[in-house]
Amino acid sequence: MYALMRELPDFTTSWWRYTLAMMRASNREVSEFNDNLLIAAHIAMTAAKDNPLSMLETVEILEHNVGMARKGLAGMQDKMADFAFDQVEEASRAFLNTVLNSEGEKLGGYMRREAEIMEAVSNFNEQIEAIADEFGFHFNTVNYKLVHETDAFQLYQVLPLKKGVEVRNDLKPVILVPPYMLGVHILSFLPYENKSYSHSFANEGIPTYVRVVKDILTDPKVQTMTPEQDCLQTLELCAKVKELNGGKKVTLNGTCQGGYICLMNVLSGKLQDVCDALITNVTPVDGTYSDAISGMPTMHHDFITTTLQSGNKVANGYLLSLGMRFVAIDRESPLVKVLDQASLHRATDLNPGKTPAALFRWLLKERVHLPLAIANMSSCTFQQPIADDGTLPVKLFDQPLNIKNLVDLKVPWYQNYAVKDDLVTPACATAGNKFLEGWDGLESVAFFGGHVAILTSPYGKKAPVNGAFTDANGKASRGPVKFQMDIS
Repeated sequence: MYALMRELPDFTTSWWRYTLAMMRASNREVSEFNDNLLIAAHIAMTAAKDNPLSMLETVEILEHNVGMARKGLAGMQDKMADFAFDQVEEASRAFLNTVLNSEGEKLGGYMRREAEIMEAVSNFNEQIEAIADEFGFHFNTVNYKLVHETDAFQLYQVLPLKKGVEVRNDLKPVILVPPYMLGVHILSFLPYENKSYSHSFANEGIPTYVRVVKDILTDPKVQTMTPEQDCLQTLELCAKVKELNGGKKVTLNGTCQGGYICLMNVLSGKLQDVCDALITNVTPVDGTYSDAISGMPTMHHDFITTTLQSGNKVANGYLLSLGMRFVAIDRESPLVKVLDQASLHRATDLNPGKTPAALFRWLLKERVHLPLAIANMSSCTFQQPIADDGTLPVKLFDQPLNIKNLVDLKVPWYQNYAVKDDLVTPACATAGNKFLEGWDGLESVAFFGGHVAILTSPYGKKAPVNGAFTDANGKASRGPVKFQMDIS
């Protein structure tokens, strides 16, 4: 009993530190989540004034909201149960060590350690801000070169960071196309930590370029961008890169929604003279196979729009990103995020590294609005399946786009997807493959991990982007960088 009383002051002080830190961390996550909810509610109420929902649409949304609430509560209950079990187990061990005067962590030491962990979580925002200088592209430095621009895009060359590597004139160039919604910086996650997809190409000497969308908030030509304009300006960029690289045709490499846009542009036939290979990363080829998104209620497009100072309407990035978070609400609710961060700091002895901070920075800071025509096109691909003859549900220049045309165009397609992807499921990413059976130009590779694993860990031991490996389905495969090297 004396030993227990001796530990009590230290335990009590640490318990209060823990409680205050958890309140700070929880308030931060709740505030950030509620801010998005209030923005979404404001947009919806403004839209409802001029374009009210029908009774059927209202019922669908209410049912969907109830389902999301249940999913979120279930996720919190599961997380709380796991967290509480771990805490009780460790606390009981520390209590017995204290009472029995055994070797090992005592009650005061246990509570002090938990307080330090929760304080690190509560100060996690400082790490998110501090990582800004290392995360993403920094186009104002000597490591990048602006080589061309169109009405809506800037094209930068990504120069090698690896010592001793020079850009090789004998290799085919590649243009990286990020999704409109997720922004460009995810393609250069932590370049100085060897965790950058774009630099995995550049550091092999491959002439590497990235297509950057100009600021939609200030540029009316971006605000009114259409898929046809995207295609024609991509053609211009490819022609410029071909000119800069001795007439070598370009490989287009699109990620997520950017991959679908690249596929559309290639299938249009407009790029035939400048592009002769296609790489897509976790691309939703048929969005109806993604139950998480296609299962959302269909709303008037007015309910996702924001009117900018120019008078142009755009799809609101805050609202769309909130929709993506609702897909994983069981892992995205504020309490679950706090407890997940606590588990991470505990498992890494308060040194989680730079990756979590960079990932949170991307998720919280990189939300951008979308041109409405691009958003409508994407929405269509999640609501309408590919036709039985391989025709996509969207058109370009009022002409149909058929996946089988890749064979006639002689454009090889390297396609990768993630086996643990909740957003772009394997079935969603590979839905078009059945129309290309027997064609040796299709290369489909199953990567380990989730939606952004290939971007945040391009040199994963199981599947390095620049090597050969056995993929998640047990098939002999190669990474996209090796594919690019080999076809050169």
